[in-house]
Amino acid sequence: MHERTMRAVARGLFVACCAGPTCVTMLIILVMWSPWYHRRCVLATEAALALQTGLDVRIGSLERVNPTTWQLGDVQLRDNETKQSIGRVRIVSWVQEDNRTIVRLSQPEIRAEYLSDVWDLVHDRFLCRPEHTLNPIRLAADDLTIQSAHSQITIRDLDGTILPDEKQVTAMLSCMLAGERPDIEPMEIEITRRRDEGLPRTTVSLRTGELNAPLAWLAGYHTAFEKLGGDATFHGAAKLAQVPSRDRGGNAGLDWMLDLSSARIENIDLARMTEFLPHRLAGKASLQLNRCQIVPGGVVDVDGVIQVAGGWISASLLPRLAEDLGCELTATVPEDFQFDLIAIDFDLYDGKLAMEGLCNGQRGFEKMPPGTMLCAGGQPVVVTGPQQIAATQLMRLFAAPHSVSVPVSGQTLEMLWLLQPPRGPLTLNDSVGGIPSLPRFDEAGHPVNENPPRISGRISGFQSAPAPNGTPPQRAYW
Repeated sequence: MHERTMRAVARGLFVACCAGPTCVTMLIILVMWSPWYHRRCVLATEAALALQTGLDVRIGSLERVNPTTWQLGDVQLRDNETKQSIGRVRIVSWVQEDNRTIVRLSQPEIRAEYLSDVWDLVHDRFLCRPEHTLNPIRLAADDLTIQSAHSQITIRDLDGTILPDEKQVTAMLSCMLAGERPDIEPMEIEITRRRDEGLPRTTVSLRTGELNAPLAWLAGYHTAFEKLGGDATFHGAAKLAQVPSRDRGGNAGLDWMLDLSSARIENIDLARMTEFLPHRLAGKASLQLNRCQIVPGGVVDVDGVIQVAGGWISASLLPRLAEDLGCELTATVPEDFQFDLIAIDFDLYDGKLAMEGLCNGQRGFEKMPPGTMLCAGGQPVVVTGPQQIAATQLMRLFAAPHSVSVPVSGQTLEMLWLLQPPRGPLTLNDSVGGIPSLPRFDEAGHPVNENPPRISGRISGFQSAPAPNGTPPQRAYW
């Protein structure tokens, strides 16, 4: 049917050309209004957008409003391989003028778990390709919604510009959160891509202004945000920048550095963070980061203050604070208890951690001894020590009772995928350090034959099991 229609149109054009220019114009208009021509334009636009974005693009409608303006309706973005929905836009208006482009998005929606794909689209396929940023671009969006399985956030009045020059391209965005007062300072995001050096670099800066940005909507992007709780907020500045680095072979490259200096995270739900840990805490914490620079696998330089104004704490955590962090206990508490305040100033740098209790610096707790980090019932309970400790001691603090120490260094790091620590407590049948061919104990604890399994005594915290009744005790292998 399609081929017959095309042949009929061709014959009509030939006849019209013989009849005169007026008939040609009318026939061309009729052809452009026909459904099959519109469908071909939609398919061509979808293919072009898919090639540029790397996504599966579906367009519900396409209209050319005037010679410089196109309008796309019900635009859906899907993962090119899984076909899972990444987002959608109700209406996209695209205005192409002589020396600039204007894009307006009406009611766009993005799934939080695909924010990394959105970043790849903006950064890798747009800002890193100079042919797409030859002219200035103006971007505006109404009611941008970021959805996750746990919550959603609506951003209004998003306004941005993309300004290219010879050495770099800069994207500047400002926006507000739905429900906030219209007269407060908006949130600002700036992305800069420098191209005047041997290795082009990207820098992303975020300033929340007067806003307290909720973090729950990022739970779909990464589980770490989910553990902060549904009420956690971020205020201040954040910076993500590519910095020079070298791999083990000495080859130059780039690493991402995260800088959260002067940022503040509030309403951290400690009960949610310690939900699956052996020692529990309950309360809402605030974290003030005076200095925070982190390069994955490299530099970690963090200085800040943690405060928790009231909550509950497991009594089992107190001896761990003394043994693993070098704190001093001023009281023995046999049961879980309610505390008044936790206040700690910490400095983490070069694998070393220093802490100082700050309870005596808070209003109403001035009479606490210097260094008090936890107090309850108007009395000091935990006082920090003067010494620095290894940062790895923090992992021991919340490690399960069955966990073991693993010697990690540059020489042993590549062996961790093979020599994993145990996931649960060892039993008689686990035969730590045993020989695979040796028999095992049955469920009642009786040996299957005369050869019991070997129980290694090299792991601290594990002892040889007592021999069953009537069986001579066996010597452990040390």
